[in-house]
Amino acid sequence: MATVAEAQPFKSLKELYDNVGNLKPWPSVKRLRESTDYVYRGSEVNLQQVQLNKIDRQDNPRTLVCHDMIGGYLEDRFIYGSKAYNSYLFYHWSVIDTFVYFSHHFVTIPPFGWINAAHDHGVKVLGTVITEREGIWDPILESQEEARRFADALILVAKFYKFDGWLLNVENVIQREQINNLLYFVKYLTENIHQAIRDSEIIWYDSVTSEGVLNWQNELNDKNVDFFLNCDGIYLNYNWTKTKLQNSRALAKSHNRSVHDVYAGLDVWGRGCPGGGGFNSTYALERMRREELSVAIFAPGWTHEYFGAKTFHQLEDIFWAQLFPYLYVHVPIYEEETFKTSFCRGSGSAYYRCGEIQLDMRVVEGRNVYEEKPFYNLSMQKPQISVPIPHLKFTYRPEIPEPKSEDDRNECPRKPTQYYVYETRKNVIRILENVVALEDKMPMLDVNYFDFCKDLSFEGGGCLKLITNDLNTYHRLFLVHVEFERDVEATIVYMELESSVANATRSEPVLVLGNDAGLKFVVPYRSESLGFKWKKSVYLTNVRTVNEIGVSFAKRNVCYLGEIVLEQKRRHQNDHSDSTDCVNRINDSGVY
Repeated sequence: MATVAEAQPFKSLKELYDNVGNLKPWPSVKRLRESTDYVYRGSEVNLQQVQLNKIDRQDNPRTLVCHDMIGGYLEDRFIYGSKAYNSYLFYHWSVIDTFVYFSHHFVTIPPFGWINAAHDHGVKVLGTVITEREGIWDPILESQEEARRFADALILVAKFYKFDGWLLNVENVIQREQINNLLYFVKYLTENIHQAIRDSEIIWYDSVTSEGVLNWQNELNDKNVDFFLNCDGIYLNYNWTKTKLQNSRALAKSHNRSVHDVYAGLDVWGRGCPGGGGFNSTYALERMRREELSVAIFAPGWTHEYFGAKTFHQLEDIFWAQLFPYLYVHVPIYEEETFKTSFCRGSGSAYYRCGEIQLDMRVVEGRNVYEEKPFYNLSMQKPQISVPIPHLKFTYRPEIPEPKSEDDRNECPRKPTQYYVYETRKNVIRILENVVALEDKMPMLDVNYFDFCKDLSFEGGGCLKLITNDLNTYHRLFLVHVEFERDVEATIVYMELESSVANATRSEPVLVLGNDAGLKFVVPYRSESLGFKWKKSVYLTNVRTVNEIGVSFAKRNVCYLGEIVLEQKRRHQNDHSDSTDCVNRINDSGVY
């Protein structure tokens, strides 16, 4: 029986060296998509400003996510996916710059699906090198030659699997006589991975000091600055104070390093982190941003791991809606390249093609039985929206006490023992330990908003549900840079509720395209039915550069978006090959 291909870590130095010359290839990995040199402030996007200001990306702090989920290598390890559709997903790519896949194995290689999903959104992916017991570094640091051997192996692995660098986490004592070789290793690895891999990064975690002592500093200071100066950035431990953030900022500037190379740690589980993490994570993030520091958000999978799969999508959106005003939206580039999304997050209780549920057949007691095909495959994730769900910002939050000890790294994960109530415009969220109840408030009849719908799909799994109540505003969905030599032609696949189609007002989506010249509202020139209640509208424009994609409607309604495509108009209309032609569409996912 053929074995299922899996991503695996290297658990020892011997295992790494034994395999580095004979690495097992994966299918093609997506390249890291380039992004513009400007970003948008999350605060402006969150307020739904019509005209957004483009600001220099280099002048603003960055956001790193360190993914830690029950030891790692769960359903995400399968190269071709699995059927565990309720597994953890991440889809807020627009507001992060770097994604670290973390585990407690020696050399953690990010799984195939995570690299593809991140790269397609213009986000770098780092693996992790971690040691948590003494002796592992002894053979590596016995000489500069051995340090180079280890660094070269790490560079080769990253280049072979096409990810973008490493987080270095040395959580054990290092002999004083080995410190110079450890610094040499960090410097050599950083300089040489930059030559081997474009835009690569090496990040040092604040753990062992330049004296070889395991002592988390929670700031940049003279005990860890040498490591910082020999790599691309430092990830500070979570028990910082305002003074320590200010000290870190000052020391970075005194060495002519960008303060944005300092990533202050935010532990979503709240272990000693100011504010206690969880839904109060903005407490820490806001204080980091006051000092212009970057942030390293550890274990945001808390929304899934702590509360379970049932409420994950709702709580995930609520969690990130609170952070969004303190983040920056980066802009992926599509130059002479079709922009296409079905909003699929990389999972589904059923797999759809052109609106039709695909079925698996198996034989049960001599009879053919057809079943829906659940799937979980991050490589199948399509471009995700760039903006927060506007009605999920808290209108009320409880006061959560500060951690009792900033120095206690062994504090148990944050598990509130009292009853907490949060409110948004849409929900009341009641939490007691890891039990959560979400109650809808009265319908919001004065605003436009959207939700992700898991029960319908045109392609893959899920679609976007748009609720239009205010005809004077539109739904902003994507902040991108799409550029063609010729005019843009677009298609939108959509479905309306029966009640929405009752009156005679034109019901097709109006395509909204924005660039430096302003917004352009484009009505479809042709519409048709595709089957399974899905319809398609086609739009012709004289626009060639697009910085924003949205939709609006001429009436109040509920509409499901199944697909949006922007491509270059053909020179001759009869050359047009319909990008949403369901008759000839080929399933290129490689999952089934």
